[in-house]
Amino acid sequence: MRQFKGVSEKEIRQFFHIPPSDFSKKLERKKLGMAMGAALYLPGSMPNFSYKLSNNNLKNLTSAIICLEDAVSDSELSAAEQNVVNELKLIEQNDLNGLIDTNEIPLLFIRIRTVQHLEKMSTLLGSAISYITGIVLPKCTSHNVKSFFLCLQNLNLQHSIHLYALPILETKEIIYTETREQELSNLYTVFKQFEDLILTIRVGATDFTSLFSQRRPGNRTIYDLLLITNCLTDILNKFNRKEDNFVISGPVYEYFESQDSFRLFTDTNSIESILWNEVQLDVLNGFYGKTCIHPSQIDIVNSAYIVSKELFEDACLIVENNAATNGVLRSSARNKMNEVKPHYSWAMKIIAQAEIYGVFKENVTSLDFLQYIKNL
Repeated sequence: MRQFKGVSEKEIRQFFHIPPSDFSKKLERKKLGMAMGAALYLPGSMPNFSYKLSNNNLKNLTSAIICLEDAVSDSELSAAEQNVVNELKLIEQNDLNGLIDTNEIPLLFIRIRTVQHLEKMSTLLGSAISYITGIVLPKCTSHNVKSFFLCLQNLNLQHSIHLYALPILETKEIIYTETREQELSNLYTVFKQFEDLILTIRVGATDFTSLFSQRRPGNRTIYDLLLITNCLTDILNKFNRKEDNFVISGPVYEYFESQDSFRLFTDTNSIESILWNEVQLDVLNGFYGKTCIHPSQIDIVNSAYIVSKELFEDACLIVENNAATNGVLRSSARNKMNEVKPHYSWAMKIIAQAEIYGVFKENVTSLDFLQYIKNL
């Protein structure tokens, strides 16, 4: 699969200096975490989700999270579990019969509730578990996350597969200031022990706001809530350092347009505009990708990660000259200095991002591309 696979090759050539590269779940771990992009949540009770995911209904989607936790009520859990099992076994059967190309299906993840729930779903899925890329671990704390990881390691050995872990940070121990520093430090220690198992670290802003009886309005970004911004800053500070290899994804934006019109360019207070502004802040602060709850959010999120030609050229200049000099280089655009030593880790990240999301032609912007594909 690749980012923007629903856009024709002719149109890709129209906008891109370097097109997005193909990838699969076998891609190197950190790049794969970056490639998740807009991760669409689907309730486990959704009927026929295998058809929706395997018939180009969501052409630009590269990752989907099938939720058996908060998206499913306790009374519906058993039926939702059976639905997930049936749908994944249908994907398995269609693959074995040559009816689908699994390379065209988004990366699939299951969000479970507890370690015991993970073990139960593994038993129910049987061999169909190999069609899952990872398990989303809710409400992770330093007290429960190690048992999640150990269970996942055991399942990988048992089934000869490689399921990734996607822990979610969303509990009171993390948002409350009196416990945050110690809890993040404890989590960091455990995460480092299982670093090769972790695909992305996810943050649960909805759970965080609920602990203060708040809900952010649709016309404000999550960064306008100071309690949440303060916590997100500390999470990034702890897990986004260059010496580590963690990828952190941005929090969900809970609103979507109920109509088909695309109003990013005509109404600065539209849902699309607020989401676009929030994603710009996600990118700026070091998040990769975002939890999404509606297909209309997918293109808005993923378009923000396409690299401009100017940034790509700066990154290449820094990396290519790293062995020859560690001094200052003038950018090809003649508008900034590139310092090899302090900018090298940034440059490596930009080159990896460019491989996954592509590089625009000169004078092409994310908004140009987004407007075009939204109006197709």
